[in-house]
Amino acid sequence: MDTPRGSLVPRDVESAKEMQLRVTPSEMKFQDTLAGRVYRLPVTIHNLGRTNQKIRFLEPAKPQFKLISNNQDKELASGLQMTAMVEYHPDKHEDISDQLFILIGNKAIEIPLIGLIPACQLEIESEVNFGTLVANSKVYCKEIRIINRGKAPGMFTTEYQGRLPIVIFPTDGIVEPKSSVIIKVDFCADQPRVVNEVAKVHLQGHPDIFLNIKVHVVEQIIELLNMSDDQKLECIHFGFAFFGTSKIEHALLYNNSPEPINWVAIMQNDTVGEELGTNIHQRTDVAVNNLTYLRKIKNIDITNFISCVPNEGRLLPYQKITVTFCFSPKLIADSKKDNDPSHRQDYAIFLRFDSVGSKDGFLRDDNSKIITSDRFQKLELALTGSGLPVILQFDTGRVLNFAPCLIGERSEITCVMQNPSKLLPVMYRFKKTAHFKVDPEKGKVDEGCMQNVVCSFIPHQVGVFKVKQLIEIIGPVADENFQSLSLKPFHQINLVFNSVCKPSAKKVVMKINPGISPFVCNPTGQFVVKDLAKYEEYAPVAMLQSTMTTIHNQCSNKEAVKDALIAFPNDRAASIRPGHPDKHFRTIFTNIPRYNYVDPDFSYTNSEKLKKKAHEDCYARYIKDLRSARLQRKAEILGKYEYDDKDIGLQPASGLKSPSLSESELEENLSSVGCKVNPYQLLSTRNMESKEARALGRKVLKGLKSDPSTPHEKQDCSLILTPKQIHQVIVGPSILNFGDICVNSTNTQPLHVINMLPMYIWIQLDINLEELRKTNQFSYVIPPTASTYISIVFQSPNAGKFWKSFTFTVNNIPGGHILVMAAVMPVRLELSSNELVLKPHGFLMKTCFRETVRLNNRQNYFVHFEWQPVNTSRGIAFSIRPIRGTVEPYSSLECEVTWQPGFSYPERGEFILHVDEGNTLTLKCVARLGHTKVLFLEPKILFNNSPQGLTTWKKVVLHNVGQNHAYFKICDQSLLSTINIIPSEGIIPFGGLTVLNISCTPTMAEKFETKAKVIIHRANDIHLKIGGTVEIADIEIIPDVFIFSGTYVGAIQAIPFLIKNKGVTRARVEFNLEDFEYFSMEFKDKSKEFTDSAFPDTYFFELEEKTSLECGLVFSPKEVAAYEFSFQVRINSFEASELYTQRHLSKSAVTPKATPLIRPCYVQATVLQAPLNLSSTDFTFVIPSYTMNPNKKVTITQNLVLFNTSTKDVQWTLDISNTGRLFKDGIFKLGVLSGILQPHTECNVSINFCPHHQRKYTVNIPMHLNNYSIRYQTLHLVGEITSPKLSFDPPFIFFTPVPLDVTTMMTINILPQNYIRDAILNVEIPPARLLDIDEEGHPLSVEFPKGRTITGSPTGVNVELTCCFSFKSSKPVSFFTHVLFYDNRDNRFLLPVTATAENCMLTTYPYIAVHRDMQDIIVRNGMCIKCKPAHQPHYPKEFYNRMTF
Repeated sequence: MDTPRGSLVPRDVESAKEMQLRVTPSEMKFQDTLAGRVYRLPVTIHNLGRTNQKIRFLEPAKPQFKLISNNQDKELASGLQMTAMVEYHPDKHEDISDQLFILIGNKAIEIPLIGLIPACQLEIESEVNFGTLVANSKVYCKEIRIINRGKAPGMFTTEYQGRLPIVIFPTDGIVEPKSSVIIKVDFCADQPRVVNEVAKVHLQGHPDIFLNIKVHVVEQIIELLNMSDDQKLECIHFGFAFFGTSKIEHALLYNNSPEPINWVAIMQNDTVGEELGTNIHQRTDVAVNNLTYLRKIKNIDITNFISCVPNEGRLLPYQKITVTFCFSPKLIADSKKDNDPSHRQDYAIFLRFDSVGSKDGFLRDDNSKIITSDRFQKLELALTGSGLPVILQFDTGRVLNFAPCLIGERSEITCVMQNPSKLLPVMYRFKKTAHFKVDPEKGKVDEGCMQNVVCSFIPHQVGVFKVKQLIEIIGPVADENFQSLSLKPFHQINLVFNSVCKPSAKKVVMKINPGISPFVCNPTGQFVVKDLAKYEEYAPVAMLQSTMTTIHNQCSNKEAVKDALIAFPNDRAASIRPGHPDKHFRTIFTNIPRYNYVDPDFSYTNSEKLKKKAHEDCYARYIKDLRSARLQRKAEILGKYEYDDKDIGLQPASGLKSPSLSESELEENLSSVGCKVNPYQLLSTRNMESKEARALGRKVLKGLKSDPSTPHEKQDCSLILTPKQIHQVIVGPSILNFGDICVNSTNTQPLHVINMLPMYIWIQLDINLEELRKTNQFSYVIPPTASTYISIVFQSPNAGKFWKSFTFTVNNIPGGHILVMAAVMPVRLELSSNELVLKPHGFLMKTCFRETVRLNNRQNYFVHFEWQPVNTSRGIAFSIRPIRGTVEPYSSLECEVTWQPGFSYPERGEFILHVDEGNTLTLKCVARLGHTKVLFLEPKILFNNSPQGLTTWKKVVLHNVGQNHAYFKICDQSLLSTINIIPSEGIIPFGGLTVLNISCTPTMAEKFETKAKVIIHRANDIHLKIGGTVEIADIEIIPDVFIFSGTYVGAIQAIPFLIKNKGVTRARVEFNLEDFEYFSMEFKDKSKEFTDSAFPDTYFFELEEKTSLECGLVFSPKEVAAYEFSFQVRINSFEASELYTQRHLSKSAVTPKATPLIRPCYVQATVLQAPLNLSSTDFTFVIPSYTMNPNKKVTITQNLVLFNTSTKDVQWTLDISNTGRLFKDGIFKLGVLSGILQPHTECNVSINFCPHHQRKYTVNIPMHLNNYSIRYQTLHLVGEITSPKLSFDPPFIFFTPVPLDVTTMMTINILPQNYIRDAILNVEIPPARLLDIDEEGHPLSVEFPKGRTITGSPTGVNVELTCCFSFKSSKPVSFFTHVLFYDNRDNRFLLPVTATAENCMLTTYPYIAVHRDMQDIIVRNGMCIKCKPAHQPHYPKEFYNRMTF
């Protein structure tokens, strides 16, 4: 028994397990199916029961699914299985679902059938883990992939709404089938925190997925630990030390962060709590009064007292290194208290450990505010210590006077040596001294203790002894590398020992010098001891200083010579050897100078002395240079400076000024010592500030190289810098924050570079960011001790948050990184109001409803916009201007909205603001009207005697007595069809009048009356009564029969007639002679036009009541023929003559006349052959002006040839009776006025032209034949004295008002006439007076692109010239003038020119309106309009440029 497709018998649907069946699969899905194709899937049924089961398949209900089975009803034995096939053939591109039922008895198994079209299968990782990062404001990036495993493209979007510095890019996109897209997640580690954020990811075909972002940000901590217990160390107490000794402490420097760090130790100056050499136990008033000492301690260099080894380096993650601190106090001289045991100098200073990297330094902005950055971890260590002077006190004093003794004897003094210091012991050692001995020679005196010392004098020679006994103070002194201490003498104390060793008593024989001093003598050169070698011991002879003696001084006119030696009385005559020129002798008693003999033959002249001195100086310099070179080589080997570091006691800034060096010497000196840095010298903030100030004072803004080029630069830039040196290179600020900027805008931030090193450095920016690619240069060679800034240019095409960082290197060594921040905003404008209410302003009806809306651009980019009005069913009544334009960054632009007032115009409207690549806004506009009241001045109007078929006009006045403008509309529902009121709607100004024109065009003669209703907006309706009578026109033509008998071919004959209006209303009469070729009409009144140029053969005119018009019918045949016809007459647009004919033919004359009637005009004409031929009827006489002579008249003659073509005599006559005085004054003259021509003969008539004045003469002469009154022909005579003329096209120049500094041009054509010879054209432009100032300018200029030469022509027809006028003014000007053109024959012609230039928007609006589509118009509020050159639209393209306001 078959069951129909899709029909189901009520059965219970149960699972296959309950019925002991296994159905595979439980759900049939056809994946990635396409329309038009066929897909098959098998379904298998396995009987798990113990009995047979009857299986029946029920086909799916939808036709796309089909069951394929050989037997749909089958009994399935236990343990067996059967397979059926389901076929799916989709016909649409959509997902389809159905069910396949398997019936087992009264129960059924449902198998879902699903047909799926190709779809995307997007997958993404659920977590992004950055791990542990250091808070150094560096941007880290992680990449994840969105994988599409499907066969169709899939869309995705990402969104992060948190406030942390997390940026995900791209935020949306499409993943192609079987591909993937990389998603970058950027995170800025700006501060320590634990981040566990989520970002929402929407994948097509999936619900929203949350992407977990995890980061653990820790501080980059540098810690200083104790050597013993690894506790944090905040202060090191050195305790007390003698000046000149050292103390050493050790600590561990620990990098407690997961990243390596470069560090440097810096001594801080002028910090809070700092103490430099002050005695903290001293009273404040005493310390303040000692200003000299305070100045000294303020300027001391702390780095000479404190050392830190190492003071720079690199720490790996969680690495510890040992740091040695050395305290070496030095005595600061204080004359008041140097010998005071209580004179102590206490120190409390601070040492900072900084990370090396980008920093802000002491950069200052325009407001002198310090820009700081705290992203680097800083460790501060306090160091305290006290310096004490070494003082040993002796009870006997410092001078010991020993008792005199002989050689071999001993003299002793016992003294007590006391250490007054109660803080430190003193170790001493007496140096050995000849003839003296101290016991004990060395020892130690404890704090506040005393010790006995025995000093002995044991002479070994005779004499007076005064010697210094040195006492060396021994203490711990640091070695050169400040790593260890050794006991060395660091201080000396002097004792003075005085004593005398007496000789034994022996006779000494003395002899006076005979006068000539021996070559070897004592200092005075006076005494010689005879037989001195015989005595082992001799007594020294005390010599007399002559300058100190005053014995027997005599008065002398000459001043005594200082330092003179003694000359005895007997040495004058015997002295033959010249004395030394620098020694002077005088007598012992009289002080008379000794005579000094100089032999000129053996003495040096002055020039010889100079040569000798120069020779000695040359050798001295040579020896000195050799010594200096030897010392320099020795210093290079030892790694020391070549100068001596010995402290000579000079204090800085004590009055000595160094000589100023030139720039080249300075650079040479800097480069020579730039790399010689003491590795143990600490950096100090004071030194770095001074270096930075010098570098900031030397700004280098131009000419920076990108690569080192000179050998000096290459050598410096190839050096490997230490962290201490890199720390002296400031690259900052460390964060470049561009703030809120606009998409595609170009933004610049300065990156300052300060080189405090005395050497060249090479800065390289490792920038791989597309947003910074517009930066001009990425590497710079910075000169020594100089500063500059790098303009970093940022431009991003994508909106969103921007957090990126880039690194930089100094001499190819990593120097740090710079964080770039920006909030990139999409292009957008803001409206000052979303809804604008327009109220009436002023008295102008068309523009009284106007308001302004402000477009605010709060971004740093030019925004282009365009308004689009929204059209409604009632039209568009609102307008806005400018309709398009540009708003400058951080400025606003006001747009004026105007409502076109009218009764039928909508009072509401909308504008859509379109921003290029930006947002879209809607502006709603509402016009708010007020109440009013309107009255008719005349409530009734009458049309009396209105002509039938013609329009009659009347006027009626509407008066607005209200307080607002009134808007009206004429309701024509009750009006007659013959009545029309114009305007049908309009505006009545408040307190004003409006005229309504009412026309009546009746078609029937009758009496009528009607009423017009006027609807007033927001006021009561008013009515106007209209009535009147209609009259039929009554026209008469006298005569109405025209007979032309015997009119010659070529002749003109006219028959006059009269048209008379006999009625009481006006009438319009029309004649149509279009079908009659040689007939026309003429009218006596020549001042009016009676024809239309489009229909020249139709004549029409209007006649008022009881008036007439004189006319004539003109016949001018061109061939021999006979004519007989009638032409119709139209009256008031009625075919009056045709209606007249129909009325008489129908014999209905008794019927009243309903339309105008008139009899047709009858015409009969006969044309005869012309008996006389004329050679011409037009004669033109032209005399050039240059041939005129005032003393002799010029006459031109032309001939008129008459030829008789007939067989009879012809009498002809020329009538000059109506020519005025032209023939009487002899201007024109005819040779013969009349005559008779025989058949086939001709006659010549001469016509002379002799002008008196330079003007044009015209005359018409009629010709009559055979005394017939009809005019046969007319001679037209024209005479003229031609002069050169210039015509201009256009005849005047009107420049459109333009803004200042805008060039506008206009090209004209110059048409020369009557130039027989060549001429050169010149131009004279008058100056223009400027507005508001008493000055004149020349804003006009003229050019001739094709030259200014007029080529002469015998015919007087010359080639035109082109002239280009240019107008430009930088100051306001408005003028009307005449430009003078003149040739070389003094012919003058004027061309009127008017022009205006100013920056008033109202004046230049026509120019702006014309160029709105071709230029970018930018309005700056409160600023002058600045424009580029622009030209009129119809000018050549090469003159056109874009303009900006």
